Amino acid sequence: MNEKKTLLGRRIRTLRNMKGWTQEELGKRADVNYKFIGEIERGRQNPSLNILYKIATAMQVDLPELFRSEHEIFDRKELETRILRILKKVTDEELRHILLVLNTLYPIV
Repeated sequence: MNEKKTLLGRRIRTLRNMKGWTQEELGKRADVNYKFIGEIERGRQNPSLNILYKIATAMQVDLPELFRSEHEIFDRKELETRILRILKKVTDEELRHILLVLNTLYPIV
């Protein structure tokens, strides 16, 4: 559970930084104490759904966007594991499309 809180906190920090806001500014906009925002970002607090909704609304993102943690994973092994999990679930046709996209983005010379 602690890892999930850490990933949520990193995601909120990333979104806040993308806006160029301080914790104080997000706190004001979301009507949440900025110290509590800091505790959430450090993974030390488990915010209620109501608080998360306020944060998402203030940052003008849909609530599920706060939980998109793939942006916050920095460990290569974890990234590869998650990619492989996804690839194992797609159809053959979807796998061909993925290969086409990857070849377009990263052509092998």
